[in-house]
Amino acid sequence: MIFLGFMLSPEVKRLLQEFKDYKRLVVTVAISGIAWAITGAVLASQMKSVFDGVQGGHPEVVKEHVLIILLVSLTQGLARYLHLFNMNYLSELVCQGIRQKLQIKFMRLNLTFHNSYSAGAGGLISRILSDIVVIFHGLRLFADFFRAPLQAILALGMLFYFNWRLTLITVVVLPLVVGFLRLIAKSIRKFSTQGQEDLEKITGTIKETLDGVRIIQSFNLEKEMRQRFENQSLDYLNSRRRTHRLMEITGPVTEFVMTAVIVFIIGQFALEISEGKATLGDFMAYVTALLMMSDPVKKMQEAYVRIQETTSAARRAFSMLDEDSEVPQDKAHKKFPKDWKTITYKNVSFRYGNDWILRHVNLTIHRGQMVAFVGASGSGKSTLVNLLARFFDPTEGQILIDDVPVNEIELHDLRANIGLVTQDVFLFSDTIERNVWAGDFEKPNDRVVESAKFANAHDFIEKTPNKYKNRVGDRGNLLSGGEKQRVSIARAIFKDAPILILDEATSALDSVNEIEVQKGLDSAMQGRTSLVIAHRLATIARADVIHVMRQGQLVESGTHQDLLKNTGDYSHLYKLQYNH
Repeated sequence: MIFLGFMLSPEVKRLLQEFKDYKRLVVTVAISGIAWAITGAVLASQMKSVFDGVQGGHPEVVKEHVLIILLVSLTQGLARYLHLFNMNYLSELVCQGIRQKLQIKFMRLNLTFHNSYSAGAGGLISRILSDIVVIFHGLRLFADFFRAPLQAILALGMLFYFNWRLTLITVVVLPLVVGFLRLIAKSIRKFSTQGQEDLEKITGTIKETLDGVRIIQSFNLEKEMRQRFENQSLDYLNSRRRTHRLMEITGPVTEFVMTAVIVFIIGQFALEISEGKATLGDFMAYVTALLMMSDPVKKMQEAYVRIQETTSAARRAFSMLDEDSEVPQDKAHKKFPKDWKTITYKNVSFRYGNDWILRHVNLTIHRGQMVAFVGASGSGKSTLVNLLARFFDPTEGQILIDDVPVNEIELHDLRANIGLVTQDVFLFSDTIERNVWAGDFEKPNDRVVESAKFANAHDFIEKTPNKYKNRVGDRGNLLSGGEKQRVSIARAIFKDAPILILDEATSALDSVNEIEVQKGLDSAMQGRTSLVIAHRLATIARADVIHVMRQGQLVESGTHQDLLKNTGDYSHLYKLQYNH
């Protein structure tokens, strides 16, 4: 009954579906579990023969059945090992599979989701690590499903066979135990879910502490972060205290009930043996069968209680896998047009929450052009270019490559044709070579050095201890800002995409580094269609077209010289920067 209710849980059904890829292991777990249960029943039956032989004075019978008991025990031990080992390994495989699915899901979710997820990256880390650990411990209990019910049924049958009257009294107790477990299960799910949410906050704070350690030290925020962590820890401990209290109270209650039943049975058998209505063998066989039944009942009780945690964790993991914030892919899976001529934004609007970031943008970009976007922070420049790479989709309107909407182009192929260099450079904790090669691992890496030379990065790389095999550290922290930026430019050059997006690529650099990086950018833009976002107007003076944005709309367009002749936003920005 317990396992039936457990099995009907939607989360459990979905977890069971994860087993289908490991059918051989499942079969091994099932067969070894059944063997474990059957050998337990054989041991109980042999106990009667042994003690009847002792009471009747038949040593040869005792020796024969003792030998059988030893052989059965050896078989039981082997079955137990195969059962538990394979179930533990099966649980590891399933959990790692869910982790991989979550990682893939996180990479597919659009930027709107990542920017708005309340618990941030730390919360996602908690789901992929902490929640999966809870699921693992719950999955291990599935081993008991193959053994415990069968063992309980066999033990119950033997109990009825040895003494049906006493067994009827014992069976009456079981519904009381089940009712007690159901009474507290709902509370366990509630506090377990709360504990997992509290742990998610703690993980987020830890990540924030590590990512922002420089700012924390600079502004003396150690006390503030410590207090935040302590408060979140107290919330977590309170949730876990309540969960543990409910989970652990089930053991003493059920054990007391079973102990009372065993004491009653011993008393009854003592009376029957003294009256000659039962033998010592009957008593030992009955007690062995009762103990044999006690174990699966206890296991099922533990499984039912602890699986409430697993259900909560599985619900959180599956809710993330079911998150519908992925960039949708059209079934047509069209290829990126080879001989395309234009990129067209057609009445494009984008809303983030209730705020409109872009409103009715119309523009055409011709192949080979260098097109720049300028404007105040928050005017929608980055959003405009991010829509082209489909980091998210327009709320209204569409973007076309020639006459093909970008949402109909196969997503991998679309992004393979777009290079990206941003202000916030991200480098993998790997070698310089691997970071440049990351532009496209499907290509041979023999162009890594050539790409670095074009990006004006080769000279500083050659001065590092291990040259291109030198590791860059976490997020590239072993390199300077200018060096990281040049490696990222080399990565974009290695990718060799026909469209290049440069999003504030030099704004965080000093004048010396900006000059070096700009040389690399100039090389990267050669022969490509470039979409450039820049605050420093001098870096885009030679752009074919400059679009000026204000509050999500295009308000001016033209060349540098044409825009300076007007008295609009561009002219105003230029005068502010150069004090003219």
